Amino acid sequence: MRKRERQQLIETLIRQKRLSTQAELVAALGKHKCEVTQATVSRDMREMGVRKGSDHDGRVRYILPPPRERQDPEDVIARVLAESQATARAAQNLVVIRCEPGTAPNVGRAVDDLENGDIIGTVAGDDTVLLVLVNASRARSMAAYLAKITES
Repeated sequence: MRKRERQQLIETLIRQKRLSTQAELVAALGKHKCEVTQATVSRDMREMGVRKGSDHDGRVRYILPPPRERQDPEDVIARVLAESQATARAAQNLVVIRCEPGTAPNVGRAVDDLENGDIIGTVAGDDTVLLVLVNASRARSMAAYLAKITES
């Protein structure tokens, strides 16, 4: 199970059940065929902003933070590409994004958040992000798209 799917399951379980320990959450995840360690659950909960609090009966349980307004992924990628001075070039079914040192992980995350079905995967180093696309035509289109939004 992918991280995003696991975190969605954690959110669902916290909403539906009165869970007050990480061990209870690990067990609940296991019942849904999601075998994880307590350390993984701890990291997920920290990333998700889950806290302990009291329910309306005064019992301790995990509480989800209020929903955040999700930023438009296209606005985010445009901002991140501009801030990192990124350039994109297609090569076969790949797109290579060159950016400022240390910014590639943020660029890679912003690309992933586009959730573009033509992107098979991303790999981010320190100053380079590699996108693997389904074919050369889609790679050229993606490189053109990224170049266009960095000019805006």
